Amino acid sequence: METTVNIIEEHKKVREHCGFFPLDSWSLVQTVGEDIFTYFQTQTTNDILQLAPGQGQNSAIVDRKARLIASFSIHRNAEHSVVFLLESLLRDKFIQHVDTYLFREDVKIMPSDHCLLALQGPKSALILEDRMPGIQLPDKQNSITAFEFQGGEVLAINKSLTGEEGYILACHPSLREKIIAEFEEMDETLSPALISPETIEVLRIEAGIPLFNKDMGGKNILPETGLEHSSVSYNKGCYIGQEVIARIKTYGAPSVALMGLVLDGDSLPPQDGVIKLNDKKIGTIKSSTLSPSLEKIIALAYLQKEHRSPDIAMEVSINDRPYKAKTSLLPFYQPQTRKDHSKRLMDQALKTYKEEDDLDKPISLLREAIALDPKHANAYEALGVFLSNQGKLDEAIALMKRLVEIDPTEIMAHSNLSVYYMKQGRIEEAELEKGEATAIEFERLVTQNLDKKKKEKKDAADKKERERMVGMFEQVLEIDPVDQVANFGLGSIYLETGQFEKALPPLRIVIKENKDYSAAYLLLGKNLEKLSKNEEAIEVYRQGIAAASKKGDLMPLKDMQTRLNQLLHSSEG
Repeated sequence: METTVNIIEEHKKVREHCGFFPLDSWSLVQTVGEDIFTYFQTQTTNDILQLAPGQGQNSAIVDRKARLIASFSIHRNAEHSVVFLLESLLRDKFIQHVDTYLFREDVKIMPSDHCLLALQGPKSALILEDRMPGIQLPDKQNSITAFEFQGGEVLAINKSLTGEEGYILACHPSLREKIIAEFEEMDETLSPALISPETIEVLRIEAGIPLFNKDMGGKNILPETGLEHSSVSYNKGCYIGQEVIARIKTYGAPSVALMGLVLDGDSLPPQDGVIKLNDKKIGTIKSSTLSPSLEKIIALAYLQKEHRSPDIAMEVSINDRPYKAKTSLLPFYQPQTRKDHSKRLMDQALKTYKEEDDLDKPISLLREAIALDPKHANAYEALGVFLSNQGKLDEAIALMKRLVEIDPTEIMAHSNLSVYYMKQGRIEEAELEKGEATAIEFERLVTQNLDKKKKEKKDAADKKERERMVGMFEQVLEIDPVDQVANFGLGSIYLETGQFEKALPPLRIVIKENKDYSAAYLLLGKNLEKLSKNEEAIEVYRQGIAAASKKGDLMPLKDMQTRLNQLLHSSEG
């Protein structure tokens, strides 16, 4: 398998640091007016009325048969103003469709003259804060803020296009070049890398993000694309296409839907290639790439319902060429949080110190870890120890003081300050910090004792309620021994209270009588794990994953997949 060094380096930069790229294939559409929220509530699949200023959401517009017209994200940037972020090829179609249903509503829709710049990676926020002091970045996915930069306004949207934390900056073209110049002027170790279109495509596919006219289109109903998990509200009022989407949710899953495939070999499958199993068509290939994260070829593919269980190995043909394939949930790449990246950097720092017995590189790594997670107490402690070993006690003290400012109740910070002051001969200050640490510890113990008493009281009330529910369920089962609700409820209570053997019969009855009840498979599998019946749990999870895949029950499916992978990994170990 060949992957250019350029793509591998750029990929690593985004996954571990930060990269940027002009986002010319996406556009903003501006809408203003007093009726924009009530109007778009009748047009879009998500609940726009729930958005407060500064908030955003994924959404879509479909026709009466739930076929996709446009997918996008909505961002409320003012009281009576919303911007839509969507692929440029959808912009004119989107505006034309929305205009068609406008009559007397106070809604004005227009293309925006903003140009877009994407900054993606775990350090994207740190870079923006460094280059633009005082900026208030949007902290949740799809949230939006505006700030001033060199005399012009910039919109910042919290948006991941790669599976990593990231932002999209919307501004006048002249400002975009000034922002890029700011990035390029940074120190080489801090500066984000300019990412090529080829690498962007690799990152997008790893993140499982479909594109219009490539992975989905006007012939697809929305539930086929997987977008309904983030773009649909099932509790809002009526909108065009709602009945079809709700019916699919109620009665099962679409006959085909977007899924991941991991392929052996070094040849990319063709776009729109026909997937066959035993000479029978089971799906169609869409985007594909060589994944540096998995070191395998991966593809987005539409698969028939009976072949959508994850982690199933198949020998298939794609346009009559043989492939070994394994199904996968999307996304292929599981994004890490800032805390994850911070912990990785700390682990790397400690490993480097043990292997090289050098403090400079570990100290640099720990500074990065703290920048990513300012509350990472263990990183502060390690950095303080290293600085102290270098004789930099003043810097170590300043570091612990900063942690105290962030979290005044952090005992370790006060304890370390006491040690460092003592080394400098500042006895009085050392004693004060030691006393502060002792006081915090005492207060924590008092709080823990009060919490323990509250918990005991709550546990007693919960026990009484569980006994009442068990009695009620048993009465129901005397009348109908296979009642789904009563058996599931009884199994849940027995599992929760540690009565694992008693939980088995009612949960097995639920699955026997209701073979598509995803949540029951999950509970039974957990119960079998508690009884150390791991082989049986593995089989139950596999059956449950197959049932959940057919129904589109995403939450229990992911939970069962995680547990199955852990059990398989444990058995291999």
